[in-house]
Amino acid sequence: MNGEKGLMVAGGVVAVAKRRSSFVEGALILGVSGVVTRLIGAFFKIPLGNLLGGSGMGAFTVAYQIYSALFLLSTAGLPVAISKMVAEARGRGCPGEGKRIFRVALGTFSLVGLLLSAGLWVASPQVAALVGSPQAAPAVRAVAPSLFLVSIAAVIRGYHQGLGDMVPTAVSQVLEAVGKLVVGYGAAVILLNRGCSPAQASAGAIGGVTVGSLLGCLYLLLHPREEEEGIGGRGLSVGRCLVRLLAISLPVMAGSLVLSLSNLMDMAIVMNRLQDIGFSQQASGGLYGTYNMVTTLFHLPQTLITALGVSLIPPLSGALSRKNRMLARRLSDSALEFAALLSLPAGVGFCLLGRPLLELIYFARPQDCALGAPLLVILGPGVFFVAMTTMTNAILQAMGRVRTPVYTLAAGALCKLGVTYVLTGKPTVHIGGAPWGTVCCYGLITLLNLRALYRAGMGVSWDKVFFRPALAAGLMGAFLVFLRLPVEGALGPRWGFAALTLSGAAFYGLMLLAVGALPREDILLLPGGKNLAKVLRLK
Repeated sequence: MNGEKGLMVAGGVVAVAKRRSSFVEGALILGVSGVVTRLIGAFFKIPLGNLLGGSGMGAFTVAYQIYSALFLLSTAGLPVAISKMVAEARGRGCPGEGKRIFRVALGTFSLVGLLLSAGLWVASPQVAALVGSPQAAPAVRAVAPSLFLVSIAAVIRGYHQGLGDMVPTAVSQVLEAVGKLVVGYGAAVILLNRGCSPAQASAGAIGGVTVGSLLGCLYLLLHPREEEEGIGGRGLSVGRCLVRLLAISLPVMAGSLVLSLSNLMDMAIVMNRLQDIGFSQQASGGLYGTYNMVTTLFHLPQTLITALGVSLIPPLSGALSRKNRMLARRLSDSALEFAALLSLPAGVGFCLLGRPLLELIYFARPQDCALGAPLLVILGPGVFFVAMTTMTNAILQAMGRVRTPVYTLAAGALCKLGVTYVLTGKPTVHIGGAPWGTVCCYGLITLLNLRALYRAGMGVSWDKVFFRPALAAGLMGAFLVFLRLPVEGALGPRWGFAALTLSGAAFYGLMLLAVGALPREDILLLPGGKNLAKVLRLK
């Protein structure tokens, strides 16, 4: 009996290790894809702005925002819902049910996407006129077919994610970005050379989005899907499947809408409050533009954190469907731990090295860098809160508590709007109220989500998830403060920033080992982890 119990325990530990390894590998794949996609996006938008100018970019932006809104309505929450349902079906030993879910979702949402595409194509002049930009009608029509393509892609991505395969999602995202860059920019250049107006050239530019969507969709359709023999598919009716899909995806979509609306309202509040205290409309726009410049950097670390969240939902949903609480708790703790390990040093870096980072990237805008540096310092702690919000939302969604993030996001949005309204109306704070609103928003959401997890029986190991990584990040901060002046004095601001970043990262890694925040089992999850553990002589 003792031997059998020992084998069961050992088997459970092996299962935990395999699931955690799979989850981290998936996150790394999506993280690399996200970074590459963001870089390609930057290479697309910056030269495109120089090429099209204000009027052309105005038409491009209008068309893209219309597309983004309809994209959100048609696909938001869909990959999450499908991946969760497929993972749960596999966890119950019913792979046939997972295939049934995929077929129903593909047929239904392909039809939805087709109707939206056709409607936007036909009504593009009216839609463009409705938003006050009739010259954007050709661009709106050029992007319309994308809605059909991304609906198909969202379903296939969700299915593969439910199987634990993140490669199709990653590759298709990169293909979409490459298509957008090459075809979109190339078409804009050709149209301008042929004498077309910037507004007409913007249609060619945004046509790259459609071509990129086509490339990504074709790859996903041609990528072989795992075929399994299993039970459970015939008993699941189309109606039940759709109801379940909508029950999961609609709250996720609602949460996305809450954040989008709060960002729009936040912009309006900032602009109006700045003018209330004496700034001109032009000066208010300039201040808000500087803040947007800073938030672009602020959201960069979230590329990897979002990848962690996407990768976590399938294994966690599968573990919960098998009622394996030990595995679910270990996966949850690991996800929160890795999010903290990534976000805390990034936040400290923004606080201490924000200005040289801004000057390195926006070297042609020294005044904006000087104004934006204090804003990035305020946003530093928010990096951790955004990371925790992302991960706790993913955990709650995997647990089936998909409505909870909607409520907490709404509470955070109200907090953000209130804090921003009060602080931006103070002349001594002005634009600094906007980052304070963001930090308070995500701080509140983090607290509410952690409280919800605790009530659901999924408590957090505070020592492992927060205190040890925070101690290592704090020591790294002290190290950077000690070195900054002599290093920048010897190497100059740019090379000094590079040297401080590299030395700070190395010191942070050593501190993680010193305080026990990165044990051997976590190192083994990383690429080359076995060799690294041997070098560090970790047992």
